[in-house]
Amino acid sequence: MIKKYIDPFFKNNKCFILAYDHGSNKNTAIFKNESSNPKYIFELAKNINATGIILNKGLAEIYRENKYTTPLIIKLDAKSENTQKPILICSVNYAQKLGAKAIGYTIYFGSEYESEQLKIFSELAEQAHQSNMGVILWAYIVNSKWEHIYDEQKLSFAVRQAYEIGADLIKISNIDNINIITNLQKIVPNLPIAIRGGDNIDENNLLEKSKLLINQGINGFIIGRNIWQKNNAHDIGKKLLKIILNKDWRYR
Repeated sequence: MIKKYIDPFFKNNKCFILAYDHGSNKNTAIFKNESSNPKYIFELAKNINATGIILNKGLAEIYRENKYTTPLIIKLDAKSENTQKPILICSVNYAQKLGAKAIGYTIYFGSEYESEQLKIFSELAEQAHQSNMGVILWAYIVNSKWEHIYDEQKLSFAVRQAYEIGADLIKISNIDNINIITNLQKIVPNLPIAIRGGDNIDENNLLEKSKLLINQGINGFIIGRNIWQKNNAHDIGKKLLKIILNKDWRYR
């Protein structure tokens, strides 16, 4: 872990990163309201004071042309919806040329591709650090059906592996037991851990759960659909930022 490479994505030691890399992995039905328009998302990130934005390289090309300033993370991998096989879709070198301050990559711990992905991630982390870029790992625990599962022992092992091979920030799935956060932070000292937003849930549930996680010590959120799928996306984003900064979201 090299802290200075991930610092651009943190404010008061918390991150609030807007994810918009879903189009390479999910059915287009996820795009609601104006969310299919990248420029709407770029403006949303700016308006809600997101500390970072995650894009695939094609959208990052548009982002660079329009000179937006929210710190950029480029996701280097995608997954075939038909075979589930993860693939590389961008290089570290091209991500840097597009202005990215960090790269992102996913390891599906528990899948048949886990060993291959660990090797690839290790190499990408070296390349990124040699280019003075941050490294963010999506550390997902899945079963044989590629369903996200909650397993504290496997999750602890996964975040420690990421720590050992060069991650500067780890993104994990939603957790059933928020008390595990303290244990995870002991396993990976000083390595920030962010929570995945996941499928769209109702506003109050999202905000209350986020407040519990922040109070428990999580380092922030990497979140997409739970903001930009909602009609009041700008309002939700601003409320989440207040939670992250330990302010009461009920008061404007």
